[in-house]
Amino acid sequence: MPAGTVSVIMPVYNEERTAYRIIRRVLAQRDVGRLLIVYDTRSTDNTLREIRRAIKGEGRAMLLSKRLRGKGSNIRLGLEHVKSGAIIIQDADEEYYPEDYPKLVRELRNGQPVFGYRTIVFGNDYNYRLGALVNNMTTSLFNLLFRQSVRDVNVCYKLFTKEMLSGRELDENGFAIEIEIAASLAKNGYRIRNVPIRYKGRTWREGKKIGFADGANLFLAIVKERLRR
Repeated sequence: MPAGTVSVIMPVYNEERTAYRIIRRVLAQRDVGRLLIVYDTRSTDNTLREIRRAIKGEGRAMLLSKRLRGKGSNIRLGLEHVKSGAIIIQDADEEYYPEDYPKLVRELRNGQPVFGYRTIVFGNDYNYRLGALVNNMTTSLFNLLFRQSVRDVNVCYKLFTKEMLSGRELDENGFAIEIEIAASLAKNGYRIRNVPIRYKGRTWREGKKIGFADGANLFLAIVKERLRR
């Protein structure tokens, strides 16, 4: 895939501490053709100021500002503005490394969607260990029901083209959009490839937004997507 052909969709909500740095890191990657920053107008901090500072004078960045209902609605809005080429989702919290884009792009050349899988030691923190358990269980259930070999179904770094979602209408507003995208690709006959990526998880105290209710919704989303035509 030629350099500069990947559109990055970045949902942003209350990320004033990290927005500037992560946007600049994304724009530094040679594979990025366009960065779509979807800013949720419900943010209560100085996120918008940091976004504008990061993209000032940058023609490849497009700011979409709208009152939204969660990560899923952010991503769906971003997808409306992508016409062609590859797409990757990037969170604004610096848990993921844009410097890993080239590894995923290389695998996409095989004509199949590519998911990163997080190489992380969760340590002794209870929340991290619980999160790892939920992630492993939902990934196993997804693989069982959709006959895939995904290693991390809830990972943010999913690289695909809009054409790969052809015929599938996404409607999730929350974190379950991760399941919906994966299920749509599987139902369209693609074999999802796996690439190891770096990950530096943050705690809930540091601003992590996904919670226990979201974990339960992921299980429900897998079953719902399996039953959905």
